Amino acid sequence: MTTAHASSPALAGRRPFHGLPVIETAGLRREPGSPRPVFDQDVWDLTGLADAPVVMSAHRKILDFTAIINPRWRQVAREYLMARLTPLHPDVAVLPQAFRTPLNPNSLWSELKHMALWFNHLTAVGVTSLSQVRQHHCDAYLAAASRSATDPDRLLSPATTVAMVRIPQFLVLYAEILSDCYQPGFAPWPGRSADEVTGYVRSDENRVPPVPDLLLRPLLANCLYLLETIGPQLVAEAAAARAADQHEAASRRGLLVTEVDGLREVIERRRETGLPAARAAEATVTQRLKREWDPGDPLLNMSWHPLVVQAAGAMGHRRDLETLRPELERWVSECGLEQPWCRDAAPVSRHDDGTPVPWALPMARHQLDATVHAVTSAAYFLTSALSGMRSSELAELASGCHRQEARPRGGTRYRLVSRRIKGEAFGGTEDVWVVTEDVHRAIATAEALTGAAPGERLFTKASNNSNSRYTALRTWVNGEYGQRLGLEPLPGGPVNPRALQRTLAMAIAQRPHGLMAVKLHLKHVSVATAEGYAARPGGHQAAFAAEEEAEHLRLTVAAYEDYQRGILPSGQGARDLITAFKTVDQILARHDAGPVTVIDDRRVERVLKAKAKTLHLGVGNYFWFSDPGKALCLKLAGTPDAGEPLMGMCDSARCPQATHHSQHRQIWADHAENTQAVFLGNLRLSKPERARAQAAFDRATRIVAEIDTAGHTEEEPER
Repeated sequence: MTTAHASSPALAGRRPFHGLPVIETAGLRREPGSPRPVFDQDVWDLTGLADAPVVMSAHRKILDFTAIINPRWRQVAREYLMARLTPLHPDVAVLPQAFRTPLNPNSLWSELKHMALWFNHLTAVGVTSLSQVRQHHCDAYLAAASRSATDPDRLLSPATTVAMVRIPQFLVLYAEILSDCYQPGFAPWPGRSADEVTGYVRSDENRVPPVPDLLLRPLLANCLYLLETIGPQLVAEAAAARAADQHEAASRRGLLVTEVDGLREVIERRRETGLPAARAAEATVTQRLKREWDPGDPLLNMSWHPLVVQAAGAMGHRRDLETLRPELERWVSECGLEQPWCRDAAPVSRHDDGTPVPWALPMARHQLDATVHAVTSAAYFLTSALSGMRSSELAELASGCHRQEARPRGGTRYRLVSRRIKGEAFGGTEDVWVVTEDVHRAIATAEALTGAAPGERLFTKASNNSNSRYTALRTWVNGEYGQRLGLEPLPGGPVNPRALQRTLAMAIAQRPHGLMAVKLHLKHVSVATAEGYAARPGGHQAAFAAEEEAEHLRLTVAAYEDYQRGILPSGQGARDLITAFKTVDQILARHDAGPVTVIDDRRVERVLKAKAKTLHLGVGNYFWFSDPGKALCLKLAGTPDAGEPLMGMCDSARCPQATHHSQHRQIWADHAENTQAVFLGNLRLSKPERARAQAAFDRATRIVAEIDTAGHTEEEPER
């Protein structure tokens, strides 16, 4: 860590940011008429940031420096954050160790929280100036910050505490412009990074666990059913509920005396048609009992106010109810009470056995809202699972974001317009995802259910936290509503876009032709289009390529371990592969295990890594693309200098770089059996077709025999 310098005489006593508007000085856009925070204020109100992404929630836009007890250090905190926001400011640009990239405004709140922890700890131990800080103060702070505030016996993970250590260290970088700084020559934990101090080990490995199949399968099946079967029915009810809300909002007057007779006629018509009266919400009944309604009152459970709003556009008061009590009691007596929403629901087929049932039973308003939220959440998870979009990108989806285009040669292409947030400048960059028709319909259903105006976000009216969404969806599916429709119960989560994206990456990358399949899928997601065919892909493509690379290394190591056990590969390329494995044996033998060194899995993987990079997966074989000149597929295609093999043309029985392994045996055995049953067993097959089928059958049985022979050889491989 760089040591601190004494404050420059030229800057002594200066206040480089005094009186400056925070947003404009940082080069950010502010909404007209919104708050205009100034540097010297103890609270920065950033709610007017014009380009703030949805993931920058409201509380992160309010920076309250009064959380720092010592007023002197509130000034230091403002100076530090302002310097991080404006790296090109004349007084910041000359600092030799300052960051040159502006801090993302979405990170300001977290930085302030960590500064408050550091400064308030110093206040608690009696430190009043940063010049008094010594290393034992830093060590005591680390010990305190490493424990949970709610459970002091629980240690926080290094990934959490590392951010708390950075702040004391980063203050050193801006000492020359801070109104209070450490003693010259002092730096917290000198010569050690925050990672080293906290023991945080960074890894390129993706540690997000995929969604297990036992959870993913019922989740996707239930989501599709809700969106395709229940969604179209629910849209009309949701629209009627929104219209009722708007009508009620406009009905802010009392019922006129002249309107009583008209309301009486409405009640009589409903009674004569046999329409049940609406049942009041439980909260309404509770309030009535508190107002000393008779528990035996026949109108206690009848919804009164919505009736008056609907019939007369006015508010329903108790005095009006008493005026019409005879008519109301007669109506309730003859027709009864029923929940007001989803009456006379159309029949649909149950998800499990196809039995026709009404798509819903009569619901109260809160039950209708829960159903709308569940189906909207189904659209959220289906879109996430099938597109690979991040949570920040899902949050940016707005009404009108789904587009479709008829292709000149037939078919339709479906697109979603959103914004990339991660890794982009503040506010993100607009981009387009090409998706499946299922996702297109899911977003259209979400638009209709939420009633979002054009440009209004789809997934922010209710909680956009994926865990709360899954909990709400699971509660609905596993409850009376979902089970009546035959939905498969959902197990506990967690389910979130990161896990769904990882699941999609692993599912594609581990299949035969995985990288090509990923490219074909992700070229439709223009976030990675520019990188998809580059030698070193980035963005989404990098995640998929890393998954495939790891899988190829695992398969190569497994083939080497089989070789060590005497289970050898077969095929034209087997000799070269065995030779390569013998070379690995020799390399490992030159580094015999000693007191310090052992031949562990990691060493084997490092030695085999180069070989694994040549591996391409066929349906029934491995192809080791080490020499393009030997690739049979490239010879047949007339492209001997191609950079990748043409796996669709692979004839593994003749290619000198193809091998067969024990896991391929069943594929070839099934192929032989199917050829025998479907073609050779057909007496009407022509002679040329029979000859081709016989050749395919003979090739498959020969490969099976070779795999069996290689797998049961008694010859021990050379060590």
